[in-house]
Amino acid sequence: MTPDRLDDLLQRALETGVIPPEADPAERIELEALLAARGELRAVREAVAREADAAMPAARARFQRHLAAQRPAPVEVRTVAARPSFVVRLFGGRRLQFAGSLAALLFVALVALLATRPFQGAQEVQALGVDDYVQLSGVVTESAPDRVVISSPDLGPVTVAASGAAFLDAAGVAQQTPPAPGAAVIVTGIVRDARKGRIAVDGQALAVAAAALPNGDGRPADRLRALPQVPEGTLALVAIGRDGRDGRAIVILPDGRRALVDVDAGSLGQVFAATGSPLGTRVRIADRNGGPFMLERLPGGEGPDHDGKNGGHPGLTRLTGTIRSTTPDGFTLETARGPVAVRLPPGFRILPGETGLSVAEIRAGTNLNGYSAAVAGGFDPRTGTFIAAVVVLGPRP
Repeated sequence: MTPDRLDDLLQRALETGVIPPEADPAERIELEALLAARGELRAVREAVAREADAAMPAARARFQRHLAAQRPAPVEVRTVAARPSFVVRLFGGRRLQFAGSLAALLFVALVALLATRPFQGAQEVQALGVDDYVQLSGVVTESAPDRVVISSPDLGPVTVAASGAAFLDAAGVAQQTPPAPGAAVIVTGIVRDARKGRIAVDGQALAVAAAALPNGDGRPADRLRALPQVPEGTLALVAIGRDGRDGRAIVILPDGRRALVDVDAGSLGQVFAATGSPLGTRVRIADRNGGPFMLERLPGGEGPDHDGKNGGHPGLTRLTGTIRSTTPDGFTLETARGPVAVRLPPGFRILPGETGLSVAEIRAGTNLNGYSAAVAGGFDPRTGTFIAAVVVLGPRP
Protein backbone atom coordinates (compact mmCIF):
# COMPACT_ATOMS: atom_id res chain seq x y z
CA MET A 1 0.00 0.00 0.00
CA THR A 2 1.52 3.31 -1.12
CA PRO A 3 0.40 6.82 -0.10
CA ASP A 4 -0.40 7.71 -3.71
CA ARG A 5 -2.60 4.62 -4.18
CA LEU A 6 -4.37 5.26 -0.85
CA ASP A 7 -4.85 8.89 -1.88
CA ASP A 8 -6.51 7.80 -5.10
CA LEU A 9 -8.75 5.23 -3.40
CA LEU A 10 -9.79 7.69 -0.68
CA GLN A 11 -10.51 10.46 -3.20
CA ARG A 12 -12.79 8.12 -5.17
CA ALA A 13 -14.49 6.93 -1.99
CA LEU A 14 -15.18 10.52 -0.92
CA GLU A 15 -16.63 11.35 -4.35
CA THR A 16 -18.82 8.25 -4.74
CA GLY A 17 -19.52 7.33 -1.13
CA VAL A 18 -18.43 3.74 -1.88
CA ILE A 19 -15.03 2.12 -1.32
CA PRO A 20 -13.60 1.14 -4.76
CA PRO A 21 -13.93 -2.63 -5.42
CA GLU A 22 -10.24 -3.05 -6.31
CA ALA A 23 -9.19 -2.11 -2.76
CA ASP A 24 -7.60 -5.10 -1.02
CA PRO A 25 -8.69 -6.08 2.55
CA ALA A 26 -5.94 -4.05 4.25
CA GLU A 27 -6.74 -1.00 2.16
CA ARG A 28 -10.46 -1.42 2.82
CA ILE A 29 -9.87 -1.45 6.59
CA GLU A 30 -7.75 1.70 6.35
CA LEU A 31 -10.31 3.46 4.16
CA GLU A 32 -13.22 2.51 6.44
CA ALA A 33 -11.36 3.95 9.45
CA LEU A 34 -10.57 7.19 7.58
CA LEU A 35 -14.15 7.61 6.36
CA ALA A 36 -15.55 6.98 9.84
CA ALA A 37 -13.15 9.54 11.29
CA ARG A 38 -14.21 12.02 8.62
CA GLY A 39 -17.84 11.55 9.71
CA GLU A 40 -16.94 12.16 13.33
CA LEU A 41 -15.06 15.31 12.44
CA ARG A 42 -17.98 16.56 10.40
CA ALA A 43 -20.39 15.89 13.29
CA VAL A 44 -18.11 17.74 15.71
CA ARG A 45 -17.78 20.65 13.31
CA GLU A 46 -21.55 20.89 12.82
CA ALA A 47 -22.18 20.70 16.59
CA VAL A 48 -19.64 23.44 17.23
CA ALA A 49 -21.20 25.58 14.53
CA ARG A 50 -24.69 25.15 15.99
CA GLU A 51 -23.52 26.03 19.49
CA ALA A 52 -21.57 29.05 18.25
CA ASP A 53 -24.56 30.34 16.26
CA ALA A 54 -26.82 30.01 19.31
CA ALA A 55 -24.37 31.78 21.64
CA MET A 56 -24.80 35.39 22.61
CA PRO A 57 -23.27 37.79 20.05
CA ALA A 58 -21.89 39.94 22.83
CA ALA A 59 -20.04 36.99 24.33
CA ARG A 60 -18.60 36.08 20.94
CA ALA A 61 -17.39 39.65 20.47
CA ARG A 62 -15.70 39.62 23.88
CA PHE A 63 -13.94 36.36 23.02
CA GLN A 64 -12.72 37.75 19.71
CA ARG A 65 -11.40 40.88 21.41
CA HIS A 66 -9.62 38.68 23.95
CA LEU A 67 -7.97 36.66 21.18
CA ALA A 68 -6.90 39.82 19.41
CA ALA A 69 -5.33 41.18 22.58
CA GLN A 70 -3.47 37.94 23.26
CA ARG A 71 -2.23 37.32 19.72
CA PRO A 72 1.60 37.51 19.63
CA ALA A 73 3.48 39.53 17.07
CA PRO A 74 3.98 37.59 13.81
CA VAL A 75 7.31 35.81 13.49
CA GLU A 76 8.61 34.85 10.08
CA VAL A 77 9.45 31.17 9.95
CA ARG A 78 10.79 29.56 6.80
CA THR A 79 10.69 25.81 6.39
CA VAL A 80 11.38 23.52 3.48
CA ALA A 81 9.38 20.31 3.27
CA ALA A 82 8.08 17.97 0.63
CA ARG A 83 4.47 18.43 -0.38
CA PRO A 84 2.41 16.06 1.78
CA SER A 85 0.02 13.60 0.21
CA PHE A 86 -3.77 14.09 0.29
CA VAL A 87 -4.19 11.69 3.23
CA VAL A 88 -1.45 13.41 5.23
CA ARG A 89 -3.00 16.81 4.55
CA LEU A 90 -6.50 15.67 5.54
CA PHE A 91 -5.84 13.34 8.48
CA GLY A 92 -2.23 13.79 9.50
CA GLY A 93 -1.05 10.61 7.73
CA ARG A 94 -0.63 7.71 10.11
CA ARG A 95 -3.23 6.80 12.67
CA LEU A 96 -1.13 8.21 15.51
CA GLN A 97 -0.83 11.49 13.68
CA PHE A 98 -4.57 11.45 12.95
CA ALA A 99 -5.36 10.84 16.62
CA GLY A 100 -3.25 13.84 17.57
CA SER A 101 -4.97 15.98 14.96
CA LEU A 102 -8.40 14.86 16.17
CA ALA A 103 -7.47 15.58 19.79
CA ALA A 104 -6.25 19.04 18.81
CA LEU A 105 -9.46 19.70 16.90
CA LEU A 106 -11.62 18.56 19.84
CA PHE A 107 -9.58 20.79 22.19
CA VAL A 108 -10.12 23.81 19.96
CA ALA A 109 -13.84 22.95 19.72
CA LEU A 110 -14.09 22.72 23.51
CA VAL A 111 -12.37 26.10 23.95
CA ALA A 112 -14.73 27.62 21.39
CA LEU A 113 -17.80 26.18 23.13
CA LEU A 114 -16.68 27.42 26.54
CA ALA A 115 -15.79 30.84 25.21
CA THR A 116 -19.20 31.28 23.55
CA ARG A 117 -21.03 30.30 26.76
CA PRO A 118 -20.34 33.19 29.14
CA PHE A 119 -20.99 32.68 32.83
CA GLN A 120 -24.46 34.01 33.58
CA GLY A 121 -24.47 33.96 37.38
CA ALA A 122 -27.11 32.44 39.61
CA GLN A 123 -29.59 31.80 36.80
CA GLU A 124 -27.37 29.00 35.49
CA VAL A 125 -26.24 27.56 38.82
CA GLN A 126 -29.69 26.62 40.07
CA ALA A 127 -30.78 29.48 42.25
CA LEU A 128 -34.22 27.81 42.27
CA GLY A 129 -35.58 24.34 41.71
CA VAL A 130 -39.05 23.11 40.82
CA ASP A 131 -41.23 22.69 43.95
CA ASP A 132 -39.01 25.00 46.03
CA TYR A 133 -40.76 27.25 48.51
CA VAL A 134 -39.42 30.73 47.75
CA GLN A 135 -39.55 34.25 49.11
CA LEU A 136 -38.34 36.96 46.75
CA SER A 137 -38.89 40.65 46.15
CA GLY A 138 -39.29 42.75 43.05
CA VAL A 139 -41.33 45.41 41.27
CA VAL A 140 -44.65 44.67 39.57
CA THR A 141 -44.50 45.15 35.79
CA GLU A 142 -47.82 43.50 34.79
CA SER A 143 -50.91 43.05 36.94
CA ALA A 144 -54.08 40.98 36.51
CA PRO A 145 -56.35 39.13 38.97
CA ASP A 146 -54.90 35.74 38.01
CA ARG A 147 -51.39 36.69 36.91
CA VAL A 148 -48.77 39.13 38.11
CA VAL A 149 -45.33 39.61 36.57
CA ILE A 150 -42.56 41.09 38.69
CA SER A 151 -39.03 42.11 37.84
CA SER A 152 -36.52 40.53 40.23
CA PRO A 153 -32.95 41.90 40.41
CA ASP A 154 -31.64 38.32 40.70
CA LEU A 155 -33.97 36.31 38.44
CA GLY A 156 -35.29 38.81 35.91
CA PRO A 157 -38.99 38.49 35.05
CA VAL A 158 -40.96 36.17 37.35
CA THR A 159 -44.53 35.17 36.49
CA VAL A 160 -46.70 34.64 39.57
CA ALA A 161 -49.91 32.64 39.25
CA ALA A 162 -52.07 34.73 41.58
CA SER A 163 -55.56 33.18 41.34
CA GLY A 164 -55.14 31.49 44.75
CA ALA A 165 -52.86 34.07 46.36
CA ALA A 166 -53.66 36.62 49.03
CA PHE A 167 -53.10 40.26 48.07
CA LEU A 168 -51.91 42.27 51.08
CA ASP A 169 -51.40 45.99 51.37
CA ALA A 170 -48.56 47.65 53.28
CA ALA A 171 -50.47 47.25 56.57
CA GLY A 172 -51.12 43.54 55.99
CA VAL A 173 -54.82 44.02 55.18
CA ALA A 174 -56.15 41.72 52.46
CA GLN A 175 -57.18 43.38 49.19
CA GLN A 176 -59.45 42.18 46.40
CA THR A 177 -57.16 43.40 43.59
CA PRO A 178 -53.50 42.63 42.93
CA PRO A 179 -50.76 45.22 43.42
CA ALA A 180 -50.55 47.77 40.62
CA PRO A 181 -47.56 48.05 38.25
CA GLY A 182 -44.71 49.89 39.90
CA ALA A 183 -45.43 48.54 43.39
CA ALA A 184 -42.56 46.95 45.32
CA VAL A 185 -43.72 43.55 46.57
CA ILE A 186 -42.59 40.49 48.49
CA VAL A 187 -43.79 37.24 46.92
CA THR A 188 -44.10 33.88 48.64
CA GLY A 189 -45.01 30.71 46.81
CA ILE A 190 -43.99 27.44 45.17
CA VAL A 191 -41.73 27.35 42.10
CA ARG A 192 -43.33 25.65 39.09
CA ASP A 193 -40.78 26.51 36.40
CA ALA A 194 -37.13 27.22 37.18
CA ARG A 195 -35.73 27.59 33.67
CA LYS A 196 -33.77 30.71 32.83
CA GLY A 197 -36.09 33.43 31.60
CA ARG A 198 -39.17 31.32 32.46
CA ILE A 199 -39.33 31.51 36.24
CA ALA A 200 -42.91 30.81 37.34
CA VAL A 201 -44.30 30.71 40.87
CA ASP A 202 -47.65 29.59 42.26
CA GLY A 203 -48.21 32.55 44.55
CA GLN A 204 -49.34 32.13 48.14
CA ALA A 205 -49.11 35.81 49.07
CA LEU A 206 -48.18 39.07 47.34
CA ALA A 207 -47.52 41.74 49.91
CA VAL A 208 -46.91 45.41 49.12
CA ALA A 209 -43.68 45.76 51.07
CA ALA A 210 -40.17 46.76 50.12
CA ALA A 211 -37.47 44.57 51.64
CA ALA A 212 -34.70 46.71 53.12
CA LEU A 213 -31.94 45.63 50.74
CA PRO A 214 -28.63 47.43 50.12
CA ASN A 215 -27.73 48.41 46.60
CA GLY A 216 -25.70 45.64 44.98
CA ASP A 217 -23.08 46.14 42.29
CA GLY A 218 -25.46 45.04 39.54
CA ARG A 219 -23.59 41.85 38.66
CA PRO A 220 -25.29 38.43 38.62
CA ALA A 221 -24.91 36.28 41.72
CA ASP A 222 -21.97 33.87 41.86
CA ARG A 223 -22.13 30.63 43.83
CA LEU A 224 -20.26 31.00 47.12
CA ARG A 225 -17.42 28.45 47.32
CA ALA A 226 -15.53 29.75 50.38
CA LEU A 227 -16.16 32.24 53.12
CA PRO A 228 -15.67 35.85 51.97
CA GLN A 229 -13.33 38.18 53.81
CA VAL A 230 -16.33 39.67 55.63
CA PRO A 231 -18.67 36.68 56.08
CA GLU A 232 -21.92 38.57 56.49
CA GLY A 233 -24.55 40.20 54.32
CA THR A 234 -28.25 40.79 53.71
CA LEU A 235 -30.74 38.16 52.53
CA ALA A 236 -32.26 39.04 49.14
CA LEU A 237 -33.90 35.68 48.27
CA VAL A 238 -34.51 32.42 50.16
CA ALA A 239 -35.64 29.00 48.94
CA ILE A 240 -36.39 25.70 50.71
CA GLY A 241 -36.45 22.38 48.86
CA ARG A 242 -39.48 20.12 48.77
CA ASP A 243 -38.23 17.73 51.44
CA GLY A 244 -37.17 20.57 53.75
CA ARG A 245 -33.59 19.34 53.95
CA ASP A 246 -31.86 21.76 51.59
CA GLY A 247 -32.00 25.50 51.24
CA ARG A 248 -30.51 28.28 49.15
CA ALA A 249 -30.17 31.99 49.66
CA ILE A 250 -28.93 34.99 47.72
CA VAL A 251 -26.92 37.20 50.03
CA ILE A 252 -25.78 40.74 49.21
CA LEU A 253 -22.26 41.02 50.63
CA PRO A 254 -20.82 44.25 52.12
CA ASP A 255 -18.81 44.92 48.94
CA GLY A 256 -21.95 44.82 46.79
CA ARG A 257 -21.48 41.35 45.33
CA ARG A 258 -24.44 38.97 45.27
CA ALA A 259 -23.63 35.43 46.42
CA LEU A 260 -25.74 32.31 45.88
CA VAL A 261 -25.27 30.28 49.07
CA ASP A 262 -26.17 26.63 49.64
CA VAL A 263 -27.39 26.75 53.23
CA ASP A 264 -28.28 24.30 55.94
CA ALA A 265 -32.09 24.20 56.09
CA GLY A 266 -32.01 24.03 59.88
CA SER A 267 -30.17 27.33 60.23
CA LEU A 268 -32.40 28.90 57.57
CA GLY A 269 -35.39 27.67 59.57
CA GLN A 270 -34.10 29.53 62.62
CA VAL A 271 -34.01 32.74 60.60
CA PHE A 272 -37.61 32.06 59.47
CA ALA A 273 -38.64 31.37 63.07
CA ALA A 274 -37.17 34.67 64.20
CA THR A 275 -38.41 36.86 61.34
CA GLY A 276 -41.30 35.26 59.42
CA SER A 277 -39.91 36.84 56.28
CA PRO A 278 -36.09 36.69 56.11
CA LEU A 279 -35.74 39.15 53.22
CA GLY A 280 -33.71 42.15 54.32
CA THR A 281 -32.34 40.31 57.35
CA ARG A 282 -28.63 40.71 58.11
CA VAL A 283 -26.93 37.35 58.58
CA ARG A 284 -23.51 35.93 59.30
CA ILE A 285 -22.33 33.07 57.05
CA ALA A 286 -20.51 30.23 58.79
CA ASP A 287 -18.62 27.28 57.30
CA ARG A 288 -19.88 23.78 58.08
CA ASN A 289 -16.87 21.53 57.41
CA GLY A 290 -17.33 21.45 53.65
CA GLY A 291 -21.12 21.01 53.76
CA PRO A 292 -23.83 23.62 53.25
CA PHE A 293 -23.11 26.94 54.91
CA MET A 294 -24.97 27.97 58.04
CA LEU A 295 -26.72 31.29 58.61
CA GLU A 296 -26.85 33.20 61.86
CA ARG A 297 -29.18 36.20 62.17
CA LEU A 298 -27.51 39.44 63.20
CA PRO A 299 -29.43 41.96 65.31
CA GLY A 300 -31.07 44.94 63.67
CA GLY A 301 -32.57 45.57 60.24
CA GLU A 302 -36.06 44.05 60.72
CA GLY A 303 -39.40 45.68 61.26
CA PRO A 304 -42.17 44.72 63.72
CA ASP A 305 -44.09 41.52 63.15
CA HIS A 306 -47.68 40.59 63.97
CA ASP A 307 -46.91 40.23 67.66
CA GLY A 308 -45.10 43.58 67.81
CA LYS A 309 -41.70 41.97 68.32
CA ASN A 310 -38.65 42.25 66.13
CA GLY A 311 -38.80 40.25 62.93
CA GLY A 312 -40.94 40.17 59.82
CA HIS A 313 -42.07 42.76 57.27
CA PRO A 314 -45.36 44.64 56.91
CA GLY A 315 -47.86 42.43 55.10
CA LEU A 316 -46.13 39.16 56.04
CA THR A 317 -47.15 37.75 59.39
CA ARG A 318 -45.33 35.62 61.94
CA LEU A 319 -46.99 33.86 64.86
CA THR A 320 -45.44 31.88 67.70
CA GLY A 321 -47.03 29.57 70.19
CA THR A 322 -47.75 25.95 71.08
CA ILE A 323 -49.45 23.42 68.78
CA ARG A 324 -52.78 22.01 69.94
CA SER A 325 -55.52 19.92 68.35
CA THR A 326 -53.71 18.77 65.19
CA THR A 327 -55.74 17.64 62.17
CA PRO A 328 -54.66 16.37 58.71
CA ASP A 329 -54.87 19.89 57.25
CA GLY A 330 -53.79 22.06 60.17
CA PHE A 331 -53.78 22.69 63.90
CA THR A 332 -54.62 25.23 66.59
CA LEU A 333 -51.74 27.46 67.69
CA GLU A 334 -52.01 28.65 71.28
CA THR A 335 -50.46 32.13 71.18
CA ALA A 336 -50.01 34.80 73.84
CA ARG A 337 -53.16 36.45 72.46
CA GLY A 338 -55.27 33.31 72.37
CA PRO A 339 -55.86 30.34 70.05
CA VAL A 340 -55.45 30.76 66.30
CA ALA A 341 -56.68 28.24 63.71
CA VAL A 342 -53.81 27.42 61.33
CA ARG A 343 -54.39 25.75 57.96
CA LEU A 344 -51.58 24.02 56.03
CA PRO A 345 -52.08 24.56 52.28
CA PRO A 346 -50.57 22.34 49.56
CA GLY A 347 -46.87 23.07 49.18
CA PHE A 348 -46.31 24.34 52.73
CA ARG A 349 -42.89 23.68 54.30
CA ILE A 350 -42.36 22.25 57.76
CA LEU A 351 -38.88 22.31 59.32
CA PRO A 352 -38.07 20.12 62.34
CA GLY A 353 -35.91 22.73 64.07
CA GLU A 354 -34.44 21.34 67.29
CA THR A 355 -37.08 18.64 67.83
CA GLY A 356 -34.89 15.75 66.69
CA LEU A 357 -37.65 14.65 64.30
CA SER A 358 -37.19 14.17 60.56
CA VAL A 359 -39.41 15.69 57.88
CA ALA A 360 -40.42 12.17 56.85
CA GLU A 361 -41.55 11.35 60.39
CA ILE A 362 -43.55 14.55 60.64
CA ARG A 363 -45.27 14.02 57.30
CA ALA A 364 -45.98 10.40 58.26
CA GLY A 365 -48.22 11.64 61.05
CA THR A 366 -46.09 12.10 64.17
CA ASN A 367 -48.16 13.72 66.91
CA LEU A 368 -47.04 17.36 67.19
CA ASN A 369 -49.30 18.36 70.06
CA GLY A 370 -47.33 20.25 72.67
CA TYR A 371 -44.47 21.32 70.40
CA SER A 372 -43.67 25.00 70.17
CA ALA A 373 -43.76 26.48 66.66
CA ALA A 374 -43.20 29.62 64.67
CA VAL A 375 -45.41 29.96 61.59
CA ALA A 376 -45.10 32.39 58.69
CA GLY A 377 -47.99 33.25 56.39
CA GLY A 378 -51.11 35.39 56.38
CA PHE A 379 -54.72 35.51 57.54
CA ASP A 380 -57.61 34.53 55.27
CA PRO A 381 -59.90 37.60 55.51
CA ARG A 382 -63.02 35.53 54.88
CA THR A 383 -62.56 33.01 57.68
CA GLY A 384 -59.91 34.48 59.96
CA THR A 385 -57.86 31.30 59.55
CA PHE A 386 -54.10 31.71 59.41
CA ILE A 387 -52.66 30.18 56.20
CA ALA A 388 -49.15 28.94 57.03
CA ALA A 389 -46.52 28.82 54.29
CA VAL A 390 -43.66 27.80 56.60
CA VAL A 391 -43.79 26.06 59.99
CA VAL A 392 -40.62 25.84 62.10
CA LEU A 393 -40.94 23.49 65.07
CA GLY A 394 -39.31 24.00 68.43
CA PRO A 395 -38.98 21.85 71.54
CA ARG A 396 -41.85 21.04 73.84
CA PRO A 397 -42.19 23.80 76.48
